[in-house]
Amino acid sequence: MKVGAVQPNSSTIGFNGIAQRVPQYAMNTAENMYSQYNYFRYAKYYEALDDNIFPQNKWIRQENFSFLDRIPEYLKGKFVDFYKWITDFPNIYSASAKIEKEFVNNAVNASNSDVKVLMAGYDPVCSVGLKHALPGSDIDKAYIILEKDQRSLSPDEYYVARYKGALWDNVDQRILSLNNENTFPEVYTTGQVYKILDVMDDLTRQAGLNNSVEYYKYKRELDINPLTAGEFNIKLAKANNENHITREGAKNFAYFIESVRDGKLAYSFDDKITRIIRERINSSPFAQMSNVTQMGAHERQIKTGMKLIKSKLRNRESLARDFNYWNSDDQFEFVKDLVKSVSKDQGTRFDRYFQNDDDIAERFNRLNRQLV
Repeated sequence: MKVGAVQPNSSTIGFNGIAQRVPQYAMNTAENMYSQYNYFRYAKYYEALDDNIFPQNKWIRQENFSFLDRIPEYLKGKFVDFYKWITDFPNIYSASAKIEKEFVNNAVNASNSDVKVLMAGYDPVCSVGLKHALPGSDIDKAYIILEKDQRSLSPDEYYVARYKGALWDNVDQRILSLNNENTFPEVYTTGQVYKILDVMDDLTRQAGLNNSVEYYKYKRELDINPLTAGEFNIKLAKANNENHITREGAKNFAYFIESVRDGKLAYSFDDKITRIIRERINSSPFAQMSNVTQMGAHERQIKTGMKLIKSKLRNRESLARDFNYWNSDDQFEFVKDLVKSVSKDQGTRFDRYFQNDDDIAERFNRLNRQLV
């Protein structure tokens, strides 16, 4: 049997793939404008995850965002104020805290009679973890661990898909985006975690890599280059004949397990249960050596001053002060871009607040290609 992660943009419950059109109101009153923007709390009006499959999504989003161009001059200031009220912008510290709260609350609220959330967390050195996030940011390398009710008899994959659908439907995208590629939370049940850890540990031993634990643990401490830091995972992928787990499933699980191992714990249902899960992970040769995220090394280097945070994050540090001194037109134009940034549809005028200053995404893509 092949074990693979459930994909967030699959055809399972809650994911349609094609963006839905927002009803368009006349922009005559502030109430019209507020009602229009309230539609944008829902992920289905963005659907940016499947743009490569459904290229019409970009055109539908362009049509959906067109209300921004129809806001009359006398309402633009009110829209900026409404946006600030919803998101806590331009205070990036408060906006980041609101994003984390949105993640945790919806992770817990997506539970049902079949599953409950035991743990949830994310990358401590992403923009949210560093308290430098803009509203509508994603939350990097987020994970959620579920416990399935023993009386629930369907496969775990079914309950994970249902849970993801509820998460997709309920998260307010104006605060936390689930519409950016590769940033939908990885979700597993405890049963899946333990089962896949056993599979990955067996594969690690069969590949003869279990004798190199100390070397790869040391490498985890220092190496932040995805192409060299992922040496263990690349070797493991080459040894994986996919009889028990697909390479794609192994890659996704590596990202997940490293988030649990090195990430910020944002929610824990019970400290004792969390400790048991961590003990199982800490005893796993695979989990000790996996290094596709370099999360721990990045955090150590930032904390010790060996590495600066990204320039786009540094540029945001003065926003809380500077934004209020901008003229009203610039404020409105920037907020328009923030609204569109949920699905990466913003313009280029304010790139200094949005764009990375290195090729980190491409380097991760090159690593990921070697893992599958």
